[in-house]
Amino acid sequence: MPFSDRRLLAATALLLVAVACSKNTNTSPTTPGTSCTVTTGTISSSSFGAPGGTGSVPVTAGTGCTWTATSSATFVTISAGTSGSGNGTVTFTVAANTGAARTATLTVAGTTFTVTQSAAAPLPPGTLSAPTASSPVGGQTVTATRPDLVVTNAIASGNVGTVTYRFEISDLNTFPNDPVRTFTADGIAQGAGTTSWTVNRDLGPDVLWYWHARATDGATTSAYSPTETFRTPTSCRYSISPTNLSINSTSATSTIVVTTNSGCAWTASTTSPFITILTGASGIGSGSVFIAIPDNPGPSRTGTVTIAGQTFTVTQAGASASAGFQLTDPGTSGSSPTTECRIRSSTPLPAPPAPTTCTLQSTSIPLGTASIVNYAWVVQYTYVTGKTLTQSGSSPTFSFTDTCGQATSTDDGISQPLSVMLTVTDNNGATATATSGTGNQPPLFIRLFTCGL
Repeated sequence: MPFSDRRLLAATALLLVAVACSKNTNTSPTTPGTSCTVTTGTISSSSFGAPGGTGSVPVTAGTGCTWTATSSATFVTISAGTSGSGNGTVTFTVAANTGAARTATLTVAGTTFTVTQSAAAPLPPGTLSAPTASSPVGGQTVTATRPDLVVTNAIASGNVGTVTYRFEISDLNTFPNDPVRTFTADGIAQGAGTTSWTVNRDLGPDVLWYWHARATDGATTSAYSPTETFRTPTSCRYSISPTNLSINSTSATSTIVVTTNSGCAWTASTTSPFITILTGASGIGSGSVFIAIPDNPGPSRTGTVTIAGQTFTVTQAGASASAGFQLTDPGTSGSSPTTECRIRSSTPLPAPPAPTTCTLQSTSIPLGTASIVNYAWVVQYTYVTGKTLTQSGSSPTFSFTDTCGQATSTDDGISQPLSVMLTVTDNNGATATATSGTGNQPPLFIRLFTCGL
């Protein structure tokens, strides 16, 4: 090729290079800058078991290129690499799981990773001992028709959740599946130390009831407590017989019969001062009340005794005479009253001793227009043997005799009680009685001497 042609070819090539360079300059940015490329590698682990663990994500970036990492859940924490510049590694920790399966996301340099964790392994079930019946127990009688049933709480061990109780009560110890005979309650919240349930219906009277309870947390259920018993209150009804007493002015006693159910308690009381309850002031079940009424020295009177809520009425006629008497010892006190009659003799020995006379004189007074028509005497004392002397008639005087020197007599005179009772009757048939040592009558005595003193 001629030299001229080679020069032309070189010039043409330079021109083409110049044109090409001119086009590149026209399409490039007008302002200078650095272009950052950040990429993430593969996560080391995205699926974890309940115990948890750690993982990492590598980050590739140019020098000066920044990036960040975040977690969407608290159980996934970034332990290193929450932010960086240039190449780096994000390290994270997954906490142990005690509940259900869960999911979180990690966002690293704009790339999202899903982290999953399986549920915790179920814990073995715990145990619950049988509760213990606390009250009412032992067949005791309760006062309420809706009693409180109380148990000492079951003892829990191991993995036990919220505990509730089931109560059962029945009139049969077999607790039949019969809503008419067996009543139940579930879901009774456990109390502190003890748990109670108020029976939610009125229980029938005078019935022996059986009951027990058990505990559960839904997964574990205890055995029932040993069956206990109680009795509901008896429906008590009472009657008395007789319901009244009418007597004359003399003393009297009376027995009132109380009839009721077994186990029914009752009391007897009176506000009448002349009536005395001797026995039967209280009782359980059927029984009796024994009362006493003394002589009535005044007008007629009425009193009552309240027995098991029933009223017993006493009506006593008034006295138409005031009974009384006095003792005289003609050989010692003459006609003056005395409280002692001396059985002795002033006859010189060896003559036979003269008997001693003791005299009782009525001091009774008729009341109103009535008159006394009869005096009934009863005299008792002991001299060697017990002696009873009686006299009844219109005479207001009663004399009796005895002799000194009998087996039980002594030189200084042994004293023996002298019992005297006088009952006077007026022309209307009413009576009044006086007894030695009772009321206004003093105690009387008889003294027994050997003879010749």
